[in-house]
Amino acid sequence: MKKLIALIILIGTSAPALSPAQQIPAHQTSLLSPLPFTNRAQCALDSEKPTTSIFVMIDGYNAAKVANSVAKLSGQDTAAFSAKAMKEFRLSVAYMTLNIMNKMVRGYLPVLPANLKAASLPRYLQVSRACEQSKGAACTGLQDYLSQLWQNAGNRSAILSMDGFTSANFPLHSSKDRLGCYYVKKFSALQGHLHNAEVTAANLQDIALAYMNEADYITSCFDTDDSLSNRFVTLQLDWATNPKSLDIQGFDFWNSLKIYMSWAWRHTNELEVMSPTFGKLFKSIALEEAVLYTPNGCRSMTAPSCDNQYLSINSLRELAKASGGNNNEFFDTVPVGTDAELLEKGVRGVNNDFLGTQSFDKAEEWLGSFRKNLIQSRGIMKNKYQSAITHLNLLQDQLGVQGLTTLVQTAIQNEGSSDQVMNELYYMCTEIRLAGDETLDFLKTDIERIAQLKNLTQMPYSEKRSLPEHVNFFKEVSSRILPLCNELEKTNFWNKSGYTVNKQGFAPWAKDMLQITGNEESGEKFVPATFSGMPLLSWKTQTGSSSANQVICYNSIDCTRLLIKSMVDLYAVSTYADALIPLAGKSSDPNLFNPYSELKTCKMYDPWFQTQRMNKVFMADLANTALFGWNILPIYIDVNYKAPRVASFKQLVQDGTIKFDPRFEKSKIQTSVVADFGPLVGAPCAVSLNNNGLRTFNFYAFSGITLNYCDSKQQTEVISNNPSDFANGKENARSFCGGCTMNFMAVAGASTSSFGVINPAKFVVYIVRAFQKFFNAKKDKVNIPKSWNVNAAYAAEVYKKYGQIPSHCVEQLGKGLRCFSDTCAAKAAAIFEETFNTRVHSVYIVDDNQERGYISDSSPREAWIRSDLCKGDSIVRFTCNERKLEDTKVHSMRGFHKSCRQAIGDRS
Repeated sequence: MKKLIALIILIGTSAPALSPAQQIPAHQTSLLSPLPFTNRAQCALDSEKPTTSIFVMIDGYNAAKVANSVAKLSGQDTAAFSAKAMKEFRLSVAYMTLNIMNKMVRGYLPVLPANLKAASLPRYLQVSRACEQSKGAACTGLQDYLSQLWQNAGNRSAILSMDGFTSANFPLHSSKDRLGCYYVKKFSALQGHLHNAEVTAANLQDIALAYMNEADYITSCFDTDDSLSNRFVTLQLDWATNPKSLDIQGFDFWNSLKIYMSWAWRHTNELEVMSPTFGKLFKSIALEEAVLYTPNGCRSMTAPSCDNQYLSINSLRELAKASGGNNNEFFDTVPVGTDAELLEKGVRGVNNDFLGTQSFDKAEEWLGSFRKNLIQSRGIMKNKYQSAITHLNLLQDQLGVQGLTTLVQTAIQNEGSSDQVMNELYYMCTEIRLAGDETLDFLKTDIERIAQLKNLTQMPYSEKRSLPEHVNFFKEVSSRILPLCNELEKTNFWNKSGYTVNKQGFAPWAKDMLQITGNEESGEKFVPATFSGMPLLSWKTQTGSSSANQVICYNSIDCTRLLIKSMVDLYAVSTYADALIPLAGKSSDPNLFNPYSELKTCKMYDPWFQTQRMNKVFMADLANTALFGWNILPIYIDVNYKAPRVASFKQLVQDGTIKFDPRFEKSKIQTSVVADFGPLVGAPCAVSLNNNGLRTFNFYAFSGITLNYCDSKQQTEVISNNPSDFANGKENARSFCGGCTMNFMAVAGASTSSFGVINPAKFVVYIVRAFQKFFNAKKDKVNIPKSWNVNAAYAAEVYKKYGQIPSHCVEQLGKGLRCFSDTCAAKAAAIFEETFNTRVHSVYIVDDNQERGYISDSSPREAWIRSDLCKGDSIVRFTCNERKLEDTKVHSMRGFHKSCRQAIGDRS
């Protein structure tokens, strides 16, 4: 098999500063991280753990754009020069990313804390807060701080002395970390954990075939082949590290990578070294808009939090879908909010390629679609923000509070009798009630709160006034206009005979809120009146005149409505600014492939509920058996548990973002009283009465004929039959249900029992049913956490040997092991290979209890191993439980053959 083009950086090596083509050999070795398959529940749990594999998504457009301008000025071939720039941009991003990661894993650069509240670095905290609160104007201190760390890279004593750094800010383990970097040509089974929620022989075979033909799907991120696309590039970075250290430092590590990357891109000479031709030009590119990170799987780069910033960034997932350009929330004139969107979408499928990565022939096509949607949405947000700020400044400069409100009063007095002006006043009063009325408070709180949000206070665009000033201007105008509107209503101003409001003149955002339908284009477009023969505010042309497309607002009423619209637009921008307008200093890292990162952190999905429910129902069934299973009483209490449901979120502004506190409908116990006539009188029927809604009537847990009847109005269940198939029911309003199950096991029990006090047949039915229900519940493939780890190389090895994936290998491969006679043999081989850095060829297990005819999980075993380490057998004495491989304990290792004794030594 042709070896994969990849990059491996070991802790003991360093990367010389050469041109990209010279920096890394085009063909090197392969190190793909194991594929972490998870079902829905485990995926939700994994979202709270740091990832070891990420995608770096690069858009080379801006690199090509600046190169194109230079080529035109210098008379060079613009197409060739732009193509070269995009290639070197991709190589520069890859090199700098890996170089920074390498500096951290080797302990040259410290890991910076992601949680500033818990940071024990007073100087870092001070300069970070100053930069954050100053809209980027006071970031010199942070830049100097990072510069000092960079200059002292590798000098740990100097770094420890400059702030409160300790050994906890450096690698916590002594083992070597390894980094692998791959250019993804096409999403395939090598990313199979994104497409499947369980491990089967079929998808293991797909993984094996993809690995054997890896050149079709991936190559080195430093491959300079001209046939590779450099416009839309997806790189996969795999990081092999100590799991315990990862749990402690993982989120800080990825946060540090983003901070160092943004700083080093602009303030070091790395780019000039990597790309002498374009290095200086690349520094002018907004890296945060050209590069996006995302975890490769269910784990996270940033610790999940139930706030608007996290939910907003993860909403980019909608744009990454194959149909992401249609009907996404970024186009809403008045967003319902990220919390409401989360409630509306609810639980959904995961690890089923819901982003459609495999529906494209090439990875660049999927990323191109995503970037197109992202750029379009980003452009809308930028235009909204810039337009709103410009108009707010103009209104305050030219009119002010007093001037604007006085002109509105004058318009009412002098022009208010015409239908045209009546319409405009109706629009203005309705819109200002929606946006500024404290009593109704549709948008008032949301608008006033934007001045507290750091995603707007740090927007990378200059403005004449601060956000609090704009908000205060709006509040003052509202406080004067609303009383005028109240007075108009009291005097029945709009009750003029023959007058009907033309609803098509409402602003688009108001139409959306009021659910006004109809197409403006089907009739004449509404144009506000000009009271003095010319617009109140307009842009002047070079000739000094104004045209319709230069008008800012036609009259005082129209200008007031423009003020309202501008504030509504700022609210819309604030909702998704974190996602669409990343701040200079740190690229975004949405968890694109795991919607349960939000559902879990906002408590909308509990991955442990089904497990807890299963155990509670089992205990209730045992209690029923104890109470009713031994006697002739026909009573049985059927118990079920309904999960708590998030009904809404309480909002609180904290640290410059909106925190969401979920409000629950509490968990409910659902009970049914069952009359079981079978064991009592031999009647093949059981009747169930309940007030909990329609539930599957499966009383006996044996085959039978069931007839159910329910007097019901609605349904309440959430049904899930496989990892990607589910349906949400509606709230129920049911009073009772009844059912009759023709079950001849119960009749048989009655015919073989006496009508005395004790009924042993009934007891057997009850106890068997309790255990069968419990074991069936444990088979839930969706909501009971399950995970697998697949090494693609091992799957390929098995496929080469057998021409398929044998059934006995599925479990072993799913546990990240090679395939041997059984799981314990595979575990022994894995331990031996890891200990001696060798390859095992065969394993024969001898158990101390084999002569007694059974094998106990706690009994010691001997694994006789043949390997490349020595010529003969080696013996590993160990204890193994196939259900809990993590509890495997090695008691001793010794060589049986002389060469093995010499190689192994005494390891008892």
